[in-house]
Amino acid sequence: MSSPPTLADLLFPARDATFASIIRELSERETGPAADNLVSNEDSYPRVTAEVARLCPPGQVYLGVGPDQNFTILAQAKPRLAFVMDFRRRNLLLHLVHKALFTLAANRVAYLTRLTARSPGPLGPDPSADELVTAFSEAKFDRERLEESIVEVATILQPLGVVAEPEWKALATIQAKLAGPGMNARFLALPMYPTLGQLVRTRDRRGAPAHLLASEAGYQFVRELQQGDRLIPLVGDFSRPPSLSRLGDWLRAHSLRLSLLYVSDVEFFLIRAGRFARYVESLAGLPWHEGAQVVRTSTREITHPDRAPGDSATTVLQPVATFLRSALAGKIKTVEDLFQP
Repeated sequence: MSSPPTLADLLFPARDATFASIIRELSERETGPAADNLVSNEDSYPRVTAEVARLCPPGQVYLGVGPDQNFTILAQAKPRLAFVMDFRRRNLLLHLVHKALFTLAANRVAYLTRLTARSPGPLGPDPSADELVTAFSEAKFDRERLEESIVEVATILQPLGVVAEPEWKALATIQAKLAGPGMNARFLALPMYPTLGQLVRTRDRRGAPAHLLASEAGYQFVRELQQGDRLIPLVGDFSRPPSLSRLGDWLRAHSLRLSLLYVSDVEFFLIRAGRFARYVESLAGLPWHEGAQVVRTSTREITHPDRAPGDSATTVLQPVATFLRSALAGKIKTVEDLFQP
């Protein structure tokens, strides 16, 4: 079996370019406080996966924000290259942990075994989401396995030259905070948010399995991105022009265009902070592929036709061109305006 294509194979056949050098070139200094946003607080993001697969132009570039939900959306968008930008460097470290785990784990069971430091009971070759969650929920936490996984992750990441010496302890802490609760891991460990197990079981609007870990094919696609250094975490702020304009210049220099923006609920905070207009101007300056889409979430109670009964959040898909046209015309002044059907 041939090795997955690397970033250099795809973009830089004539010169050296490394994962670390691109992170350094496109990242900014951290602009906000560190926080343990280790698992998504959005129970609705898997709902849009079928729409992403149908509407998002594949083979382009993805830009997202936040932790693990990006993997599920990426598996459906099928980009050539992906960036995850967050103002917290701790989010970059979290994505490095996942990068190492994907690299080490040939399949979903091996990935969850390392992520949760648990050995499940017997599972078939292609377990369902329910079977995975049940097996790992019943397995006992194994501290020795966690320690082994911490060493394995460090062995994978050390040669990349991204992690500073004082950050190795933070990486180990991130692994421990994910492994301890296992399938019960939650955003900020707060009980009002969905567990990892609940997210894995969440289905799309048609009722089909939707989470990354519900599908071996989806897992393998994201694993190839990770192995090829084509899922790149960055430190940057969506509302500060240098972050997005620098990325836009880089994409244009390499004849690349964005096909999907996953923005979570970042726009809520930008509107509240009075920085929304700056964000819109920065987005308008990015190179967009025709048909590009934006995925956004409201983590607050709203009335919307796409809100699934029982969900605490609402995730929707919209053409980027439609959004930018409305935003640049000054028609989006409140969070509610973002979710007009």
